[in-house]
Amino acid sequence: MTKNLIPVGEVNIDFYNAMFGSVHACNSMSAIESGTYGRVVNMLKDPKELSDRMPLLPEMLIKLLDALKDPHSDIFTYLAIIEKDPTFAAKVVEVANTARYNRNNTEVVYLRKAASFLGTSGLMKIASTLLLSEVIPCEPIFYKLYGRQIWTHSVQCASLCELLAKEEGDNEADAYFIGLIHDLGRIIVFHCLTEVTGKTFRSLMPSSREFKVLMTDLSLEISHLLAQEWQLPSIYIVALEQQKEQTHDTLAELLFRANRLSEHYLLWQKHDVVMKDYQKLQQQLAISDQVFEQFNELAPEIAANMS
Repeated sequence: MTKNLIPVGEVNIDFYNAMFGSVHACNSMSAIESGTYGRVVNMLKDPKELSDRMPLLPEMLIKLLDALKDPHSDIFTYLAIIEKDPTFAAKVVEVANTARYNRNNTEVVYLRKAASFLGTSGLMKIASTLLLSEVIPCEPIFYKLYGRQIWTHSVQCASLCELLAKEEGDNEADAYFIGLIHDLGRIIVFHCLTEVTGKTFRSLMPSSREFKVLMTDLSLEISHLLAQEWQLPSIYIVALEQQKEQTHDTLAELLFRANRLSEHYLLWQKHDVVMKDYQKLQQQLAISDQVFEQFNELAPEIAANMS
C-alpha cells in the first residue's frame, strides 16, 4: 500500500504526526481529547499549581549560567564548579571520551585534561545537556512513549543551532542552550496529560489536528514561562517569547530555523517527507549545504546515544 506523503507546509503538526504515528488524523478533537485538554489548561492557569509543576533548575546549572554571564569567568571558573561534584565530573569525562568529542581516540581520565580540548563552549554543552536531562520526568511509561523522543529532538535542535551559530559567527553556547530548552514546555504538557488521565492516556495518542495545534501553542507558552520561572538570562527569555511572533532577533531566528529543519528531519527519517522536500525547506531557511550535511550525520548519532 502506497503511503501518502505529508505536505511540507505543516511542519509543526507533521512533527506530531510523525512522533505519534497518526498521519491520517481527523480535524476535530475527540471528547476525551477535549476534556483532557480543558483540564490541563485549567491547571496551568493557576499560577501556584503551574509553578509547582515546573521542575527546579539544577543548582549546578544555575552556577554555570551565572559564570557564563560574568565577563571575568574563564575555563577554570567552570571547572571549579563542576569539580565540586565528583560524580557529575566523572559523567562529563565519560561523555568527553565519546567519538563526538574525543577525535584523538585517546582515553581521557581527568576533567581538566578533557577541558583542554573541549574548551568553555564544549564543557558547557556537555554539562548543560547532562543537567537538563535530569528535569525530564523519569516514569518508565512517560519516558518510553514521549520523554525520550522529545528530548532527542531537543538535543538535535540544539546541535543544529550550534552549527548555524558557528558558521554565522554567533555565540555557540547561547545557540546550543536555547535549542536545548526550547521544547521543555512540551515535556511538561505531556507529563500533565499523563497525570490527568492516568492509565487512560496509554491509549490516548493525540490524533486530531486541533488538539495538536493547541498543544503546540501551549508548549511554546510554557517554555517561555519556564525560562522566566528559572530566571534565565533575558536573551533566552526573549528568544522563546519571539517564537510566537513575526519579528525575531538573531537568537530567536536561529532557533526558529533550527527547530523547523530538525522537526522535518524526523519526518524524513520516517519516510513521510522525500529528500526533495526536505532540501527545499533547507533552502527556504537559508541553511548551507555544509551545515545541512553535518546535521544529517550528527542527528542519528545523537538518537543512538539516547538512553
